[in-house]
Amino acid sequence: MDTEKTLRELGIKPVKGQNFLISEIIVEALVEAGEVEDKQVLEIGAGTGAITSKLSKKAEKVYAVENNSVLANHLKEEFGNLNLKVVEEDILEYDFKNIDRCVANIPFHLSSEIIEELGQKQVQSALIIQEDLADRIVAEPGEPDYGRFTVLVNYYFIPVKLRKVPASSFKPAPDVNAAIIKLYPNRDRHGVENEDFFFKIVRALFTHKRKKTRNAFVDARHILEITKDEAKNLRDELPNSEKRVNNLKIIDLKEIADFLQDRI
Repeated sequence: MDTEKTLRELGIKPVKGQNFLISEIIVEALVEAGEVEDKQVLEIGAGTGAITSKLSKKAEKVYAVENNSVLANHLKEEFGNLNLKVVEEDILEYDFKNIDRCVANIPFHLSSEIIEELGQKQVQSALIIQEDLADRIVAEPGEPDYGRFTVLVNYYFIPVKLRKVPASSFKPAPDVNAAIIKLYPNRDRHGVENEDFFFKIVRALFTHKRKKTRNAFVDARHILEITKDEAKNLRDELPNSEKRVNNLKIIDLKEIADFLQDRI
């Protein structure tokens, strides 16, 4: 598919944040990573249909979400058939139910929100995202890129960074490179029983991720809605209190959350 020609014919001039995939090699790699055969597949930001056309040949059903009316109409005219439904809607308003897979070159500025939603719905996904975000997702405890978002994604998924996607693969070329990342649902959720409380602890501690856990806990007391005295009374009993927050694994964070569950 000649994406650049299609954009010209439709009179669309990409604005900042709109990066259309033009590399056939990357399209093929993304669809292959998606494992879409006989699956109900969601594509986010379908654009001119470069990915859509490949998905519809393999999947049982494709839901192509595109909130640009010109592009949505183009998709309906060009690819409308029994196994493709074009949804003209903001992806943040979309109901993700009954989806087996998500395969998409997602809007970079919405990557975090989309990945979190896919995680909550446990949808196996193959996505193109900014490379720096992909590096954060697959970072190990203790590495500079390891942080709160790493914990969130690894709570919901087992992530694998498959390959780099050069900026030249897009029209217009973004300022940064991208990557294909594959997200396998993590069904056991690490045995966490109270997700809201767990993530509250994670958010609080990672506000001071370079500090020791005991000190980060006291400094983040306002997030946990406890007094300074209450925090000081608990800090020495905290599991992993001498570890720096940036070195805490999910199992360590669960241990801390379990300890604090009935104490704050």
